[in-house]
Amino acid sequence: MTHRFSPRTAVALAVAAALANATLALPARADGGLDNIRPTPQRAAPAASPATDQFIVGIQGGPGIGSEAAATSEAARMAAGRVGIAAQKVKGTSAGAQVVKTSRPLPGAEAEAFLTALRSAPGVAYAEPDIIMHPAAEAPNDPGYPAQWNLWDDAAGIRLPGAWDVNRGEGTVVAVVDTGITSHSELNPRVLPGYDMIVDAANARDGDGRDANPQDEGDWFAGELCGIGGESGTSSWHGTHVAGTIAAVANNNDGVAGVAPEARLLPVRALGACGGYESDVADSIIWAAGGQVAGLPVNPNPARVINLSVGGDGPCSVTLQNAINLAHKAGAAVVVAAGNSNRPASGMSPANCKKVITVAASGRTGARASYSNYGDDVDVTAPGGDITSQFTEGILSTSNFGATTPGLEAYAFMQGTSMAAPHVSGIAALLMSEVGSSYTPEMVEKRLEATARPLAVDCPEGCGHGLVDAAEALDLSNDDLPAGVVLPKAVKFTDKDGTRKDTFTVPSSRGVEYVRDGAAVKAGEYPGSGTVTVSARALPKYSLAAGATTEWVYTFSPDSAPAG
Repeated sequence: MTHRFSPRTAVALAVAAALANATLALPARADGGLDNIRPTPQRAAPAASPATDQFIVGIQGGPGIGSEAAATSEAARMAAGRVGIAAQKVKGTSAGAQVVKTSRPLPGAEAEAFLTALRSAPGVAYAEPDIIMHPAAEAPNDPGYPAQWNLWDDAAGIRLPGAWDVNRGEGTVVAVVDTGITSHSELNPRVLPGYDMIVDAANARDGDGRDANPQDEGDWFAGELCGIGGESGTSSWHGTHVAGTIAAVANNNDGVAGVAPEARLLPVRALGACGGYESDVADSIIWAAGGQVAGLPVNPNPARVINLSVGGDGPCSVTLQNAINLAHKAGAAVVVAAGNSNRPASGMSPANCKKVITVAASGRTGARASYSNYGDDVDVTAPGGDITSQFTEGILSTSNFGATTPGLEAYAFMQGTSMAAPHVSGIAALLMSEVGSSYTPEMVEKRLEATARPLAVDCPEGCGHGLVDAAEALDLSNDDLPAGVVLPKAVKFTDKDGTRKDTFTVPSSRGVEYVRDGAAVKAGEYPGSGTVTVSARALPKYSLAAGATTEWVYTFSPDSAPAG
């Protein structure tokens, strides 16, 4: 049986407006307060520095002059006296500077007054606040991030900030088998050379068959073009939207953030003007995974994750299942959309294929979206959006302004299981990046299922193991890893009084050996002074997880810490 596949998007609503004399199209104001997604750039005075009770002091002559501690202590005493507080040097840094602690946090003008006094002290080369930093994952500066409830919301989102503290997908290749991709500043830095797998030139709209250009030429239709009875529609830029959810560049003060913002995107075009043939989709899967497709060069960047936000009616065919089997054997996790027909996913392919991760969609409330397929074939659920009440409850991602052919880049809110699947593909990329090549597709699926949480509203129809939770999925222990792969436990430092109570503790960690000054050290507590560097390496027959922390550095203070 031959299927015609189409993007699994129930509804798409683009909300964007071009800025005058700009090449970037961005969301306009909406009732949900989206006018702050990207305000017109303008100069503004810098915000006041946050309060801190520590300041970094550099002494003239640099580290090793023998008098940094004394000079810093004197400078701190003098500067503190000028602003009516107490201050004391507490430690040195690995770069040779000294850290001064004040008796209370100093906000704004007080901090500046203290810094001015420090800088004027004899022997001080520079002084700066030791600002209190937080994980960037908690609030990336992408202006669209506040509207991406699907990433951060505790009840309805995938709880991504906690996962970003661990990994952001570096080095993992994610294939997007879809309508292709359009040029977009949020995607271009992540895109690898892909392929257009559409054989039929008319459906491809690029004048030829298969070629090395995966650009989305638009899937608009009019009249009887696709056999749907006189209706017409504009281009969806479906592949571009899916790609942005997976790996849009994050923390670049522009646009939106992807789930795995440091992963690489491999666009594979399989859907054209009227959808795509199953044979083209199957070849796309094989090529993306690094398999040989007759007449084509082998993909030099095999994908570890393949996203299929596509579907057609009927059982999983032998052709499609064979392609999925090959990808699975090659080490690629295949993530598919459950479909948007509000019926059992068992009637949709590839949602009903074996060796795939089938994803249902939830809405802003955390309940199953009314359009989402359900049932025993669903493995997990992820945010797909629901724009029934307002479009801001959809999924915001990258798009394009063109009604037919590509135009200016844009952003759009869309809904569908097509939008749910790339959330799971992104988390799979984070896991693959963290653990490494030994992490298999089966392990990815089991981890996603084991860490999913119940939907906010019960799903008796069947929503798999629940709503995916990125933070929980990335909170790995050695028991969650492949045999022989280990995560070193952290070395702990205790810096109390500059003398006998200053220690560092080397843990006992299965399969790991700790090293200091080139020599292995046993688990236990050791005296701490000066700068201590401890690294971890795998014992024979073990290997460290790819994203594991393997070195700990700490500089102990020779002085006692101030009271309070």
